[in-house]
Amino acid sequence: MYEAANLIDPAPLKAAIEGVATRSAVMLGSGGSYSVASFAAYIHQLRTGRLASACTPLDYMTLPLRDASVMCFTASGRNKDICAAFDEAAQREAKPLVGLVMREQSPLHDLAARYTYSRVVSAASDLFEDGFLAVSSLLGASILLLRAYRELVGEHTPLPATFNEFMESRISVPLDELVEHTLPAVTRETTSVLCSTALRPGTVDIESRFVEAALGNVHVTDLRNFGHGRHHWFAKRPETTAILALIGDDQEALATRTLELVPAEVPRARIDFRGPRDEQALAGLVVSLHLAAAAGQVRKIDPGKPGVPEFGRKLYHLAPARRRQARRVDVTDVAVWRKEMAGGLRASTKIEELREFCKIGIEKINRSSFAGVVFDYDGTLCEPDARFKPLSTDVANSLNKLLAAGALVGIATGRGGSAADRIREAIKQTYWSNVIVGFYNGAVVQPLSDGPPNSGDPSPEVLRLENLLRSTRYFSTCSFRSNTSQIAISLPTLEEATTSVRVAAAIVEQSGVKASVACSNHSVDVILEGGGKTAVVRAIRERAQCDANAPVLRLGDKGRWPGNDCELLDDPFGLSVDEVSASAESCWGLSPRGFLGVQATLYYLDRIDWHGGAGCIQLE
Repeated sequence: MYEAANLIDPAPLKAAIEGVATRSAVMLGSGGSYSVASFAAYIHQLRTGRLASACTPLDYMTLPLRDASVMCFTASGRNKDICAAFDEAAQREAKPLVGLVMREQSPLHDLAARYTYSRVVSAASDLFEDGFLAVSSLLGASILLLRAYRELVGEHTPLPATFNEFMESRISVPLDELVEHTLPAVTRETTSVLCSTALRPGTVDIESRFVEAALGNVHVTDLRNFGHGRHHWFAKRPETTAILALIGDDQEALATRTLELVPAEVPRARIDFRGPRDEQALAGLVVSLHLAAAAGQVRKIDPGKPGVPEFGRKLYHLAPARRRQARRVDVTDVAVWRKEMAGGLRASTKIEELREFCKIGIEKINRSSFAGVVFDYDGTLCEPDARFKPLSTDVANSLNKLLAAGALVGIATGRGGSAADRIREAIKQTYWSNVIVGFYNGAVVQPLSDGPPNSGDPSPEVLRLENLLRSTRYFSTCSFRSNTSQIAISLPTLEEATTSVRVAAAIVEQSGVKASVACSNHSVDVILEGGGKTAVVRAIRERAQCDANAPVLRLGDKGRWPGNDCELLDDPFGLSVDEVSASAESCWGLSPRGFLGVQATLYYLDRIDWHGGAGCIQLE
């Protein structure tokens, strides 16, 4: 099983967690998968430096958590509680929303298909079939997580080739002696587990196994928290308590001093761990399995077949907790909720004001005639992780239908030739002359029929600004692409875009160059005066030979500052498919709850009609 998990390609999981890695994360697990969630939370914090918390489905559904990514773990994908929590996360529009399932197909896959912005990663192997202990899926998922997070931060060190090699290199006790070595820690009624930080996921698994198989009582704490009152247990119950110490190589001296102070009559077992901390955490899960075997041996209980009483089966099959309130289906309610999330908590009177603004905005959109419609590309016409793939059949068909009715279509993208190729693949050549594309965030605006865009040489102002940005330590490891009026800065995987925008904006302001700074999912863009995605709106109006203020429908995903669609969508006819601004007069998200990205774009497209050279959209 170790070898099988070591051979699975971690790339799909790495791609899914790229967005997770730049944010705080909630890791959801139930039963045995809670141990995986705890391991994932530790690895996330270790590798990204950002907070993460393991959480049960019920806790997540009853806490008003916001602005956190969510990962769900379930071996079979059938766990009702996990599926309910995944649905809740999608309804809250938690981003990113990722599931890891050790099967190719499952109910969780089906649920993710309802919310296409979410991702479920399959890690299937015949060796991951589980019994009561869920050993195979626990270790398989944990190994895959460890490898994916390593790849994410650019560390390509492989795990040892075999399971025995791995364990021999990480723990102080030979693997075949582990059960016997831990027996002193489980001979008493209660086992007090002292652990280093890296071993915390293993202690979560120990507690779970001891309770689920009725193997004994377990207390868990770290070495210093033990000294703040918890030691009193040993003063009162030394005859019924034993100690298991799981110690990382960064806390060996502290562990020795701590254990020397515990009364000698308290039985104990100590295991020292060494090596990379993520591997120590993985080895801690293996030790948990052997400790359960040792406790089972003492109590004559098979941890893998403890017996399940009838009331236990009924408890397992109880329906998951439902949402605390009826789901809001009115588009106004959903739109106001999105604005509330964007602008912070508001008083009830302010929310009612927002609701009125929303109704007025919808009425204005519904009664307007449009000269054309302008789309952002990445995140709007294609999902961010599919930006170099062909546009989906649904998107291509919808665009061609719109163009066949006589619409003028604008597409604004930060990219150049690669986006042009994908657009031409999707749109019939007959309509190319009616598609206006703004490449490099509007630096080059031309009909799709004109051929590949020419980015042009960077202007002197662009070169001066690029040199200033490159010379700062903050951007010293970034890659740069420049043209006549734009500088695109590709950020390292774990870099938080908002901070990068602020740093770049400060440099731009000091330079005296007139330019705006915004970000996409993958870069920070510095756009000189005259560029920007609104250049495509102006080109549509010129092509339609209409008034300079004629309504043009605009769709984008990054409407909140510093997103690179905030200027485009800062208009009464700007609709967001993802992030909305705090403005009450523009950039509303009017798709159903949980419809984000391409799914929201298709929702809007399905409601656009074009007749006699003018378009309209009917929103609820």
